[in-house]
Amino acid sequence: MKKIFTLLSFLMLGAMAFAQQYYVFADKDGNVIEDGATITRTEVEDDGFSVLLKSGLYLKNVDAPSNYTATVKANITRIDNGAVQLCFPTNCYSYDKVGIHGSDDKAALEQGKVKDLLSEWLPTAYGECIVEYTVQNYQGAFPKNKNKYTVTVKYKYAGATGIEQVKNSQYEGRCQYFDLMGHQSMSAQRGLNIVRSSDGSVHKYIRK
Repeated sequence: MKKIFTLLSFLMLGAMAFAQQYYVFADKDGNVIEDGATITRTEVEDDGFSVLLKSGLYLKNVDAPSNYTATVKANITRIDNGAVQLCFPTNCYSYDKVGIHGSDDKAALEQGKVKDLLSEWLPTAYGECIVEYTVQNYQGAFPKNKNKYTVTVKYKYAGATGIEQVKNSQYEGRCQYFDLMGHQSMSAQRGLNIVRSSDGSVHKYIRK
């Protein structure tokens, strides 16, 4: 009887360890999105620079220890036109080709906290874009291969009907920075920057 109890306890602990969640994807309210889920995005916005469809994905630390970090990759499996933007962990980059993209830089959050990936598709014509976003958990310098988390976003742009005109909705109260190629960053970079202020004005800024 004691052996059976010990075996059951071991199996329960193993199941708990396997089901342990560390860094995962969530929505803006911190609700965890199921691993392997597929989300369709058709809501179109216009930020004054371009038309965009947001992924709505946030990185969340559910229960990761202090020595755990995470990377986020975007595997573009279809892109009819335009580019996908991903901001992680700090700078924003745009990708317009099929393939796996994203920085190898890691980020850490306090438990329970969420971070907006500011990920979106910026179409230039009607079409679709499919992106598999993956969180890779790391313990120190080592990837935890059993702790990957993937959510697929299907973007569909069918036209301008119903476009919501949004003025700085993601960046209320602060500036947006772009280089001459349209790549966005979290702060002004060396050289010429295109800056959009929180009041909607646009100007040039040269940082030496």
